[in-house]
Amino acid sequence: MPQQYRHPNVHRLYMQHLPSYEVYGMPFNGDSPRLSPVVNAKLQGWNSRSCVALIIGIMVGGLGVAAFGGGRQVLYTIGTAGSSTVFPLSQEWSVHFSEDYPAFALNPTTGGSGLGQSQIAAGLIDIGATSSYPPAEYFEDHPYVQPLPVAADALAIVVNPAVNGTTFKMDCDMAVAVFQREVTTWEEFESTFGVTVKTEGPIEVYVRADSSGTTATFAKWLETAPENTNANGAEFEWHLGHGESLSWPAGVNSVEGNPGVATGVEDDQNAMGYVGLAFIGGLVPALLYNPGNGEYVMPSVANALKAMPENITDPGQDLMNSEQPGAYPIARLLYYLVNRQNLHWYVIVFLDWVFVRGQKYVSGIGYIPLTGSSALHYSISVVQSLTPTD
Repeated sequence: MPQQYRHPNVHRLYMQHLPSYEVYGMPFNGDSPRLSPVVNAKLQGWNSRSCVALIIGIMVGGLGVAAFGGGRQVLYTIGTAGSSTVFPLSQEWSVHFSEDYPAFALNPTTGGSGLGQSQIAAGLIDIGATSSYPPAEYFEDHPYVQPLPVAADALAIVVNPAVNGTTFKMDCDMAVAVFQREVTTWEEFESTFGVTVKTEGPIEVYVRADSSGTTATFAKWLETAPENTNANGAEFEWHLGHGESLSWPAGVNSVEGNPGVATGVEDDQNAMGYVGLAFIGGLVPALLYNPGNGEYVMPSVANALKAMPENITDPGQDLMNSEQPGAYPIARLLYYLVNRQNLHWYVIVFLDWVFVRGQKYVSGIGYIPLTGSSALHYSISVVQSLTPTD
């Protein structure tokens, strides 16, 4: 660290200018009021360079950038990559984290959940972002990768407003038939399922071309079609698997990321696609039938929250087709992944901030904060168990 930051009174100045906070609901007046008590205690055992940098990073948040001689100087950068669903959340956190810690910077990038999973396993990034829980084989091959739920989300099937105005209802059999290209026109959709749709012509289907956790989650829900029964006998079965990259049938429009799907559906009057909750925008989200509670449910923060179980001991727990009244059928957790064999101390500081302070920013971008949930308690316990490798 540059010599000008080795001030013998930096700790005294820090404590003098920062107020106490409540962390996890407990009054706390320790060395770092923006961190949990357990992580604070761990900091005392980490190398002095890390501790001094942390104190400076927080102190500047309280004193202003004058401590850096008139401008912000970033000392530590945390790199993330992966899910386009998690990306807006990481962007939002990057702004507020740097407000609290001006010497620290979060640098989020996208590329799809598959990229985040592969790069964190290889130690190429600090945090991998994924919108689907990796398969068991992934953790068998990379047992040092640790998942942490950071927020919850819902996945929506969306159509262009020209398809049927502001209301559109679907069940899982309908979705399987359309996305597997067994029903390819709106007229065929009407006759197969005994419904009425305002538009005519081909159904233009927009899907993900990149390695996508959103695709994996959507495909897992499509595999639940046998749980759904149509009165007219229109039963369909999903045959494409539930990987993050699928071999889509001919005739679909493959695009990059949630924004690509949203834009494609918006620009095509006969279109249908699937996106994360935060990307619905001006599109029409389908009310989806949940066989667990027997209801057609609108995708929303409130309805996805109803699918959250009271107790989560497995971070990969399935939230689909919940039996809870009003629960939306395609709810999911969103994750950060860290590599326990390549873990910087300042990454742990950021993760702790995510659960101490960062949750209050989640709902502002259309996702579901974990506040008060068993998923939050799980993630807190994981952060408290982490040890830096530097």
